Amino acid sequence: MKRFWIIILIAGFAFVALSAFQYISRPGRGDMAPVFSLPTLKGDSVAFTDFAGQPRIVHFWATWCGYCRAEFPSLNRLNDLYRDSGLMIFAISEDGEDGDDAVRYFLRETAVDIPILLDRTGKVADDYKSYGMPESLIVAPNGEIVERFTGAVNWDSDKVKMIIENMMTGKGVDDGEDN
Repeated sequence: MKRFWIIILIAGFAFVALSAFQYISRPGRGDMAPVFSLPTLKGDSVAFTDFAGQPRIVHFWATWCGYCRAEFPSLNRLNDLYRDSGLMIFAISEDGEDGDDAVRYFLRETAVDIPILLDRTGKVADDYKSYGMPESLIVAPNGEIVERFTGAVNWDSDKVKMIIENMMTGKGVDDGEDN
């Protein structure tokens, strides 16, 4: 019986260690953003590389996530503020293979002026090692990840605007904090 508990304990430690490794090895500041191509609800395909040379935000969300839903108004305002400067926002739905109807319903109920892409299999979220929602990455025109946010973001905040404006003007990405 003692051997059984030792094996369980070792397996538990191995699981925790593997989980920690996956978390810390995910793409972050200074890494190149994984590329992807995903469909829209209309069936068009949108590729990350089609917007190379432009600043981009990769935003993972789901219709069942209350924080994600609450975040869209400020994400829309950010889009309105920087769209003419070339900022491209990819709002990637993680509602799964059967989530198209939920996304359609959400879009009927919520004013969204951002392209909604469908990661039906979760492959893009896996490539980005996105483990929670909402989760967002700010990506420089050269494809380098400038910042990664886990959890809801106030896209109206001065911090976010400073990161984006510094990236767009080439002043660097220092946000004044050690992340």
